[in-house]
Amino acid sequence: MRDVILMAAMLAAAGGAGAQQVRGADIYKSSCAMCHQDQGQGAAGVAPPLKGSQWAKLARVRNYAPGVLLAGMHGPLSTDEGTFNGVMPTQNRLNDEEIAAVTAYLVSDIAGQNGAPVVVAADVAALRARPQSVAELRAVRKQALAK
Repeated sequence: MRDVILMAAMLAAAGGAGAQQVRGADIYKSSCAMCHQDQGQGAAGVAPPLKGSQWAKLARVRNYAPGVLLAGMHGPLSTDEGTFNGVMPTQNRLNDEEIAAVTAYLVSDIAGQNGAPVVVAADVAALRARPQSVAELRAVRKQALAK
């Protein structure tokens, strides 16, 4: 009986931890897919794609995706697929773990860049403490795409 109680306690503890885990795909679907579409293909004239050769380069820049999530993006943005002139609102309502999780999903699942640097909650906290401006993010983008 003691073993059954111990096992039940362990399962309950594991279930609690699992329930607290942040799922990047779920966050993407609820916060990003409306504009960028389910598979990150983007929407013509509205939201740029989050896949393809340009995004693959950007996904390898550690702080670009979480920086954009925290700062948002606006103004004209040229990609291989065309020019976009929309407004991406900041996603700073998401906590650090959620931003790290959705960044991991964007980088590995959407962009297919499994070898890219991993962003963890502590990285997001540091970015949140010293956020990048849209102008700084545009400069990072320009430099990454020039390579």
